[in-house]
Amino acid sequence: MTYSTKLNKFPVFNINDDLNGLCTSAVSPNTTKATRYALNVWRYWCMTNGLKDHTDITKIPAVKLNELLENFYVTVKKSDGSDFLATSLHAIRRGLDRILKNAGVGFSITSSSFSSSTKKLKEKLWVLSKAGMSGARSRNIVYFSLSDEEEMWQAGCLGDDSPITLLSTVVKYNSQYLNMRTLQEHADLMYGDIELLKDSQNQPYFARTDSVKRESRSGSSRVCHGKIYHEHSRGHKQCPYCLLYKYMYIHRPPTQMEAKSPFYLTARKEATDMGSVWYEEQRMGLRSLRGIVPNLARKVKLENCENFTFVSFTQVSRRLGSYSCCQ
Repeated sequence: MTYSTKLNKFPVFNINDDLNGLCTSAVSPNTTKATRYALNVWRYWCMTNGLKDHTDITKIPAVKLNELLENFYVTVKKSDGSDFLATSLHAIRRGLDRILKNAGVGFSITSSSFSSSTKKLKEKLWVLSKAGMSGARSRNIVYFSLSDEEEMWQAGCLGDDSPITLLSTVVKYNSQYLNMRTLQEHADLMYGDIELLKDSQNQPYFARTDSVKRESRSGSSRVCHGKIYHEHSRGHKQCPYCLLYKYMYIHRPPTQMEAKSPFYLTARKEATDMGSVWYEEQRMGLRSLRGIVPNLARKVKLENCENFTFVSFTQVSRRLGSYSCCQ
């Protein structure tokens, strides 16, 4: 059995056995794709946990499979070590159950016989939801007004006066200019996914090119998911380019400037020297990252703070165009 791993992607196994047919759905090509993905996730988890003999899920007795699933639901992650969204974990479970049904094994992993593994799944889903990784689309998105954002600047919630203030500002501008609207997009962002380039007029700009992720797709061309230029109409203190530059090149640990370093780092509690390193050599936690936008809303005394998300900022990228070819 051969497979290859890619950053943030699960390996695509060369499936030449009966399981390939069990993944095929007459209902929808998308169902077939989702089922095959669930199988790849299961096989990859088995291969990386010393369980090579259990890669064929249809050959595992119900009692043993329940035991394995107890561990699977809790420990399965993407190949880069990050968690799945809760909705993705649900989809993986449905895919595995669909394979078992098509194989005619005589049991379902959603039945009462699998109550202990189902309990573990529910516990993991609760943890993911609390971390803002439910994956469910909110119907109650609220937006900051321009006056709300102005108050944030005046109150010192945005700017470069402290590590958390600078980090909050970078999150705001990445959401607005670089078309980043979900927690998953922010959490998966790597240092090398944002590049400093120059346009045809020799003007510097930052672009989200997802270059680290692009390495996993041979032959893919560079595409910009938004650009950040100098903007000094309101002074250097609010310039998105200048603030992003400070975060990426001035206040960041040198060891975290590798392409595959996590983009968002944990802010140090004390950083009085403006020339010092402001951030730890540690990825920012999901709860902290998710809490940045609600905390901004809380600081300017807005109601229903938890309803504010990364899409709540005025969407500059919609006016400028979200996607374009890079120079």
